[in-house]
Amino acid sequence: MFTGQQSAVRFFRTGQRMSQQAGGLNRWLLIAPGLSLVLFGLAILLWPELLAYMVAGLFIAVGFSVTGWGWRLSRRQRNAAAGWQVVDEY
Repeated sequence: MFTGQQSAVRFFRTGQRMSQQAGGLNRWLLIAPGLSLVLFGLAILLWPELLAYMVAGLFIAVGFSVTGWGWRLSRRQRNAAAGWQVVDEY
């Protein structure tokens, strides 16, 4: 549909050149996480208690994050409340 237009041809050639230059890096950005996930899966099959340690570590990290988030939120609310002025209208 748009192949006869000059902008589409120019964009396609630029995309080809960019993918050829960064081809090695793009490949490893997908291969490395895939291989590490396969290795984690095999390790969990061999040592099932490893999964328990990974899940426990995740729960601890998320727990610290949520606790810190709540603590910062309460501090900000206290600081905001200290700056408010109460005006009584009679």
